[in-house]
Amino acid sequence: MMVYEIRLEKSFIKRMDNMAKLFNLENAEAQEVREIIVDAIGLLSLGMSLPEDYADHKLEREPWYNYHEFHILDDLLVVYYRIDKKQRIRMVTITNHEELASGKLQN
Repeated sequence: MMVYEIRLEKSFIKRMDNMAKLFNLENAEAQEVREIIVDAIGLLSLGMSLPEDYADHKLEREPWYNYHEFHILDDLLVVYYRIDKKQRIRMVTITNHEELASGKLQN
């Protein structure tokens, strides 16, 4: 089994911390989403696939070409980049479809 080192980008950490405000969630819902994301990172770190309902897939449009994205809620997406050769995964950001399609992340 391949084990991956996980690195958290600043934008990812900031959005984890501000989940409720950024995605208009109740605090309890934001906490639940954070726990789901942490569990998903645990699976990724062990080289495992995410459950099918996460719809984990590679992105094919610039500037996100070859990044991966999975869904937590309908419009709450987690973007990450896997480097198999270095056994490393960079958790890049948490976003929504509109922002992802624009290619520009808001702070």
